[in-house]
Amino acid sequence: MSLPSRISEGTGGFMLDHEQVAIHTGRRSRLPVIVAVHSTALGPAAGGLRVWHYPHWRDGLTDALRLSAAMTSKFAVAGLPSGGGKAVVVLPEGMKVDVGRRRDVLRDVADVIDSLGGAYATGPDVGTGPDDMAVIGETTPYVFCRPVHLGGSGDSSPHTAQGTLAALRAVSRRLYGTASLEGRSLAVVGLGRVGADLARLLAAEGAALTVTDIDPDKRSTADELDAVWRSPDEILAANVDILVPAALGSVLTRQTVAELNCRAVVGPANNQLATPDVADLLHHRDIIWVPDYVASAGGVINAVSTELHHVSADEAHARVRAIEDTVDELLDTAQRRGQTPAQAAGELAMRRLRAASAPVNSPTPSLRLRAAGPGDAENMALLHADSWRRYYRGAYSDAFLDGDAVADRRSVWSSRLSASTRGGATVVAEDDTGLAGFVHVVFDEDSRWGSLVDNLHVAQHRRRTGLGTTLLSHAAQAVVERATGNALYLWVLEKNTAAQEFYRTLGGICVEKAPVSPPGGVPSRLAGSPTKLRFTWPDASLLTQTDARRGAQTTPRNTP
Repeated sequence: MSLPSRISEGTGGFMLDHEQVAIHTGRRSRLPVIVAVHSTALGPAAGGLRVWHYPHWRDGLTDALRLSAAMTSKFAVAGLPSGGGKAVVVLPEGMKVDVGRRRDVLRDVADVIDSLGGAYATGPDVGTGPDDMAVIGETTPYVFCRPVHLGGSGDSSPHTAQGTLAALRAVSRRLYGTASLEGRSLAVVGLGRVGADLARLLAAEGAALTVTDIDPDKRSTADELDAVWRSPDEILAANVDILVPAALGSVLTRQTVAELNCRAVVGPANNQLATPDVADLLHHRDIIWVPDYVASAGGVINAVSTELHHVSADEAHARVRAIEDTVDELLDTAQRRGQTPAQAAGELAMRRLRAASAPVNSPTPSLRLRAAGPGDAENMALLHADSWRRYYRGAYSDAFLDGDAVADRRSVWSSRLSASTRGGATVVAEDDTGLAGFVHVVFDEDSRWGSLVDNLHVAQHRRRTGLGTTLLSHAAQAVVERATGNALYLWVLEKNTAAQEFYRTLGGICVEKAPVSPPGGVPSRLAGSPTKLRFTWPDASLLTQTDARRGAQTTPRNTP
């Protein structure tokens, strides 16, 4: 049967606007199969299949509703074109499922998923794994995390660990001014597949580890990593820099938060808060808490990116690494608005969902584009330097990025914006928070490749909202109107695979590789010998149409 989208009775008081909730009795297993599709505003829904024991089928429904809504938030905050869903099979208490009946269960699940016509795809969750996805894949294509030998992405644990490491780096930078975890003390609670993978990554980073698990045999992992072993009852109060929950949920209660001796809590365990108000308690104690659905997103991001979105492995890995940028953005927003990171994440998810649900070509009143002037130099320098710090680590030296970068950019932009603009154009985008992004183009800079997009930067809170596309479109329009020819090009770091994918999506062609020039001509500002790629557009007029095709705001423009 299908239930209406507004559900409350028997679901713990839930009043959630789910698009679709399907509840079937499996024709083979005779067990309740529940698929909850919370939202497809951003794209077809995805989420795990949980096969678990519940006192009543309504408890399984409650889980499906709660978890599918969390998946919507997870994908929205990550900026991915997927919505949230969840599948649950309700096992009666004490039931053991043998191999034959398990296959029946999985085939029943596959039937329900296939009947939704692509609105939902499933992957592993509690009680299921890649081999189960292979069985489901015999009936329906709407599945991910199948075994690698069957063309799937396999075990998601290593990617979940990598995503959590990215979140930890962002928090380390916020607390200590560097993304490096070398010498930092971290307590890892739980050494399952994800926890153990993460602990090994942290050890390789040079972190000082304290670890625990309810399974005493996991002590061998502690010995392997030269980590301090503590009992599960003791570790939450350990005096460390960062606590890393990587096991059971509800580990953060009013009592345990009062006992914490850390500056941040960042981990891959799901449902870490016993109750939502615990996030406020952490905030009042000045302890950073990164929402678990943000820190734990790496596994599902990699899986849906490769198997459902069909992007390259490099782009999928870039999306996982982008969790660091996401956490940076959330912490920036939370600090600026006096919020908890959880509130900032919730608002970010809602903004993206509202934007995706808005009619095509609907206006975005909060975003304004105009020609830059000398008064913009300071804010542009700050955004430019911030962008370098986030994306040019390893290409530019840490000493420069953390030291003279702002002053260098301030000098550059003050000079450019005070001079005549006949040879170029600079467009800034503003929203209610201030500078949201900018683009600068130099007309006819190269006799062969045409005009140069010298800089294009978007503030963290506006990334993955289409603003980069809009700014590039404005630069292209300026070229069409004022340059001698229509050709356009730009340079992008070779290591920045995500940016390369973005430019390729917009029709850019990579034509050559060259060494990166040191900022200000000072060689010591480089780290090693980084390289860059030239991307070209032979006809910039094609980019001027991109804004309208994507439904972005096309405000009247006064090109400088």
